[in-house]
Amino acid sequence: MVGRNRYVGSWSESKFTEINWSFNKENLVELLKSVVNKTNQYTHQQICNWCDKHYMKYMNEAELGDEKLYGILGDISAQWDLYLANMFSLIELQQLDFSKIRLPLEWFEDWLQELT
Repeated sequence: MVGRNRYVGSWSESKFTEINWSFNKENLVELLKSVVNKTNQYTHQQICNWCDKHYMKYMNEAELGDEKLYGILGDISAQWDLYLANMFSLIELQQLDFSKIRLPLEWFEDWLQELT
C-alpha cells in the first residue's frame, strides 16, 4: 500500500504475506480476537491490509448486507492509514518495518465488541 502524509512525499509499506482467508464476519471476529487475546499469528499490518482488501472489494456493491460489518472494515482500514500518517515522519515511514507497528489494543477490543 502506498500512502502520502502531511509532508509532501510518499512511502510504500514493507512487504508482507497476505492473509489467505475468505471474507466473512466469523473470520474478522477471529482475527480481532487473536489480537485481543494476544494469540495472533498475523501482524497488525497483515490484519489491516486484509480488512482494506475486502473493504475495497465490496464497497461498491449495491447490496452490502451487513452495513455494520463493512463499516468496521472501513474503520480498520482508515485507522491504519491515519495512525501511520500521524505517528511517523515521512523519513520514518520510508524506512519503517511496518510489520512491527502495533495499533492500540483498545481499538481491537472496541471493534470486536461492536461485532459481537
